[in-house]
This record gives sequence, structure tokens and C-alpha cells, in this order.
Amino acid sequence: MREKTGKGRELWVDVIRGFTIYLVVLGHCIQYATPYNYDFHSNVVFRLIYGFHMPLFMIVSGYLFWYSLNRYSLLDGVLAKIKGIMIPCFAWGIVTYVCDILMTGYRPIGILACLKYTVFSNWFLWAVFYCSLYGFATKYLFRGSIWGYMIVIIVNCMIPDFGNYAGTKRMLPFFIMGMLVNRFGILDKMREYKTILFTMALLLSGTYLIAVKFECVELITGTIGSAAAILIFSGLCRRFQLKVLRMLGEVSISIYLFTGIVFYFWIKEYCRISDVCRYRFKVMYVVLLSLGLTAAAFGLSRLLKKNATVSRLFLGR
Repeated sequence: MREKTGKGRELWVDVIRGFTIYLVVLGHCIQYATPYNYDFHSNVVFRLIYGFHMPLFMIVSGYLFWYSLNRYSLLDGVLAKIKGIMIPCFAWGIVTYVCDILMTGYRPIGILACLKYTVFSNWFLWAVFYCSLYGFATKYLFRGSIWGYMIVIIVNCMIPDFGNYAGTKRMLPFFIMGMLVNRFGILDKMREYKTILFTMALLLSGTYLIAVKFECVELITGTIGSAAAILIFSGLCRRFQLKVLRMLGEVSISIYLFTGIVFYFWIKEYCRISDVCRYRFKVMYVVLLSLGLTAAAFGLSRLLKKNATVSRLFLGR
């Protein structure tokens, strides 16, 4: 049974997105708010977050995309993705471009330069958009066959990098996972066979060294971490509302984009904690800063929602 909000939306979806977007902010705080000489890659929390948070986001995106795939025609579906993903991507890209000019004296200046700038900004949203196009291909070119999913993954790997496309190569397998989870009702099966899944997770963990050798660690950690997070939060949503996480999840795009600008132009330049501070103080600073930035981004999102035109530009649909 799929728990839903009053609008018919599955509750755990927004809760997961709220949890994940906070991990994004926390991970960026560890990366940009710590001293310049801090080896954040050796931080256990940072490595844990980056092991699965973007794959989890993409699995949820694929899960939601399955509804769009069955609700819209091809043209309406593509237009919906442009309105929901690309318009906010370009709107925030323009804001970032202007900030870069004002803060750093970035050149060149002009409409074409601005458009080019946005193509190389916000890689994750571009990845969601490209993955959505592949998702449409699985239906309209390959009629939803399993071979079709395999073919688009292979084609994705063969396409040369351009713009922000490198992120799509990493994320498409997770997007396809999300589509298949929804299509075959895998979440309900996951709940029924938790013991078996735990055993499989241990076996998959045993392949970690092989994954390191072939540079596909994220595929393993992303799958295991995402499955665990989905099981945990979908279970919690049966008992608790988790309203704060749900509200964050509803505006996760704007939190991601707004905090990205703040980190790039202000946090990493002016808000790094001193290396002389004690470790506990550094931890407290990073946690409080991540909570403060998340709250500020959420507040901004609420303000943007008050105007329909502004909301469509910066929050999508």
C-alpha cells in the first residue's frame, strides 16, 4: 500500500528528497566551510554522503518520471520536463552568471555567453533532463522492453562528453532503477524480503574491491545506500508524517540551486572556519551552518512561491 499525501503524492518521495537535499548542503559545508588545507575526502561523513546521495536523488527522479511517462504524450512529456527542470535551470543559471560578473568580474558578457554559462551550470538538473529523454526513448522507441533499457544505457556510455553530459553517464543507471522500481512494484517486494535484501547487500559489499579496480564504486554504494534509505524512510512514513523533511523535499530544486550559488560565491571565500579551532567546534560549526543555509533556502522558496510567475521560473512545476 502506497502512503500518499492529501494531493495523492506518495509521502516517502518528498521525505526522501528532503533528507537528500539536506545531505547535499551538509556535504558542501564539509567541503567548502572547512579550512583550505582540510582533506575532506578523508572525512567519513563526507564519503558516506557522496557514496549515495546523488544516486538516491536520481532513483527518486526516475520513480516519479514513471508517472509522467504514463500520463503524458511524448510532446507533452518533454514540455513538462522543460517547464519543471530546464526553466529553473536557466533562471538560476542567469542569476549565477550575473553574480559571477558582479563578484569576480567574469567575462565575456552577452546573451550567448550567458546561455553557454548555463549549459555548464547545475549538472544534476541537466542529467535529470537528459535521463528523462532516455526514459521517453524506452517507451516510444523500444516499447518498454528490458532490452530497451539496456540499449539506452549502452548508448549513454558511448556518447562523448559535452557540456554537463558527464553527469548523465553516471546517473542514468540509477534513473532507470527508479523507473523499474515503480514499474514492477519493487518497493513493496523490498519491504517483504528485507532479510534477503540484507544478505544481498553483504554480497554486493564484498565486490567493493572489484568496483574500486574498475572505477564503478558509486554504482555499488549508490545502489546499496539508496535501497537502505528508501526502505527506512518508506517504513517511517507509515508511522510518522516527517513534515519538515517533506516540506524540504517539495522545494528541493530551489534549495539545491540557491545554496549552490551561496557556496560558490560566499561560503568557500568568506565563511571557512579557522584551522586553529578545535575539532568539536568545527563539527558544530559545519552542522549549524548547514541547518541555517537549508532553513534560509527554504524560506526563500516560500517567498518565491507567493508569485505564480516567479514560482514557475525558479521552482519549476
